[in-house]
Amino acid sequence: MKKITPYLVVFMVSLMATSCYYDELPYEAPVGPLPETVSYQSDIQPLWNESCISCHKPGQTAPDLTAANSYSALTANSKYVVPGSAATSKLHKSLVGDGASIMPTSGKWSDAKIALVDKWINDGALNN
Repeated sequence: MKKITPYLVVFMVSLMATSCYYDELPYEAPVGPLPETVSYQSDIQPLWNESCISCHKPGQTAPDLTAANSYSALTANSKYVVPGSAATSKLHKSLVGDGASIMPTSGKWSDAKIALVDKWINDGALNN
């Protein structure tokens, strides 16, 4: 038994050392400076085109985020966007998963994209 004990100790230590692994978190670019004025047409609509209109289009999941209808669909009656208040907007809550399903369903957006949408909302959600 004395001869096998050192081997068992070495085996157990090596087993514990190799059973751990290092999880790398996906790289997320830091939130850089946001533009002074966020343009709906050139800053926000491209986000919808990239990640959202495959589901949010006419005849499918509301709101319709196609270029022709997205602004009015989001801002009508403050249903999805409360101009000047990103924190209380349904859109913001969907992007961060605050009491709503995370959108887009393919995975949470980067903090930079969410910050851009929040700035647009907080700046009054203008159609510019």
